[in-house]
Amino acid sequence: MAIAVGVWIALAGALALLVGVTARRNVRRLRSTGVKAWGTAVHRPVPDHPRGQRVTLQYTLADGRVLERPLPARRAARLSAGEKVLLWYDPGDPTDVLIYGRDARTSDLAFILIGLAFLVIGTTIAAFAP
Repeated sequence: MAIAVGVWIALAGALALLVGVTARRNVRRLRSTGVKAWGTAVHRPVPDHPRGQRVTLQYTLADGRVLERPLPARRAARLSAGEKVLLWYDPGDPTDVLIYGRDARTSDLAFILIGLAFLVIGTTIAAFAP
């Protein structure tokens, strides 16, 4: 029974590690091959939204098209109306955006560290189970 528990803990750790590493890889990919652009935070009133407004990021692509991308609530809370931010976008998928200074480094690192810890703990439990 302890072996099964250890294996499940190790698998959960491996999944968390995979999520963190994949997110960091995406950040590196966008920084190296993405196109830089300046975006503007646009606040629009929305009556059904919990905060009363929806924040979108508006940016111009290299070909002149203007895109608006809604931001998650935790990221939107830090941007004031009209604030300019530097971003990178993938030319193949312009909605794949990395905002400078707001790329969730701490959460990615947390996934990696917690994943490693669970992987080690689960492997130890499975290896040394009676």
